[in-house]
Amino acid sequence: MKTNAIKYGAISGLIIVSSWFISYMLWGDELPFSGSELVGYAIMLVALTAVFMGIKNKRDSEPNATFTFKDGFLTGLGIIVVASVIYVIGWMIYMPTFAPDFADKYQSSQIELIQNSGASESEKQTQIEELKTTIENYKKPHIMAAFTFMEIFPIGLLVTIISALILKRKE
Repeated sequence: MKTNAIKYGAISGLIIVSSWFISYMLWGDELPFSGSELVGYAIMLVALTAVFMGIKNKRDSEPNATFTFKDGFLTGLGIIVVASVIYVIGWMIYMPTFAPDFADKYQSSQIELIQNSGASESEKQTQIEELKTTIENYKKPHIMAAFTFMEIFPIGLLVTIISALILKRKE
């Protein structure tokens, strides 16, 4: 199971991390924030098909054996942990090297959205202050790592649950 988790987790994680470098080579640091979150999550979903493939590979390695939801879930969990760790390590290298002003640019884009919202001035100020606090915290490596892990892990968990349900097999 460990080999399966490492193999398919590495495939998934490396697909996502390589997409950052490809987009950097194509657009540099001029990629707009609007819409890029959706593209990022779409790439995650595509990369997380490796979870399905890894669970299927594990199930098919024992063709006549029972393969329960638990078996599929544990296999997928191992894969997404590996993928998530690669994702975090990749971001912790990529961000300071290729996008050192990412947090500040993100903050500016979010402040603009808040300013253009229909909220009252006091609500806008509260939201901006909360955003600034979050961004300052994000700049701390352990907080950044936790935020980054929580970007991918829940999606991987959902893909794991769905895959384990689809791929379970009774005798």
